[in-house]
Amino acid sequence: MGMSENLSRVDGPCIRVALVTALLIAACSAPDPRRDTSMTQGKSNATIISPSAVALRNVTTVALRGPRDLVENSAAVMSRRQAGIWFTVNDSGNEPLLFALDTLGANRGVWRVLDAANVDWEAASIGSCGTTGAGAAASCIYIGDVGDNNGRHPAGELYRVVEPDAIETGSAGTVGGLKAELLRFRYADRPHDVEAMYVAPNGDVVLITKRELRDQNGELRQALVFRVPASAWGQARPAVAALVDSLPIVPSSVPFRLITDASLAPDAKHLAVRTYGEVYVFATDSLTGAVLHDVKPTVCDVTPLSEYQGEGVAFVAPRSGRLLFTSEGRRSPMHLGDCALP
Repeated sequence: MGMSENLSRVDGPCIRVALVTALLIAACSAPDPRRDTSMTQGKSNATIISPSAVALRNVTTVALRGPRDLVENSAAVMSRRQAGIWFTVNDSGNEPLLFALDTLGANRGVWRVLDAANVDWEAASIGSCGTTGAGAAASCIYIGDVGDNNGRHPAGELYRVVEPDAIETGSAGTVGGLKAELLRFRYADRPHDVEAMYVAPNGDVVLITKRELRDQNGELRQALVFRVPASAWGQARPAVAALVDSLPIVPSSVPFRLITDASLAPDAKHLAVRTYGEVYVFATDSLTGAVLHDVKPTVCDVTPLSEYQGEGVAFVAPRSGRLLFTSEGRRSPMHLGDCALP
């Protein structure tokens, strides 16, 4: 990709270098540290974040002492039955492993997801186990093989495993095995690149598109929201992810506005959706998990976290705007911060 092309479309190391460079320039040469002056593409004073964004409050940085195999931390899933425990996965091309850590940064276990392949694991969430497997009373971790940078994969895959019990702090972290259910799906229109996923209260899996989309006139579109029905688990043919909504987030409308994760609050009343530079917190219907568009979302600035490549977000507790943020990079810490609820 040439230097003249829009850098907001670049993934991976280029994003890391460009974002750090932009923030350093903004901090040193402009009165407003949220202004991006290095990637304006001919437009002056292009902002990295929404002008309505406010600072995270009560930010804490925690070093991770995770296993060596955690090299591309690509998600954040907070347990709802084990206090202080959260789960994550590596992204594309790595072994199909599920990792547990705690909010103090300690390794709390590694498990191999059996009969699974990590083609491009980019999302994870938590929800019920449905009516199969461990039963409706159990808690399951959902893993989305939904990354598709070029939008060419004809189908995506979802895995569902029963949430494992975290090991004791300081244990060896022996890798165990988790039997997975598999659900293949396709989008109703065409392939999409997705890194943000959550499980609605009724068990539907909700997917939010990551990168820029354009309408028939070439104008940038809002991020699209698709649903895979809970009833699709166990069927042989691929399910259809139906288009059900769009969000007031326009990927690539400013540099680094690409959607990398989402988290539904434990009480299902709020949804956090993050980009590389912001986190949006929406009010949601607690029965369906759908965004309530008549309530204005709050937006918080995450650029001061100086993440290597911000990929994960999770609600830490019910009825609280306390959020956990994770980043790729072997030595990247996690962060905790408060963003006001709408």
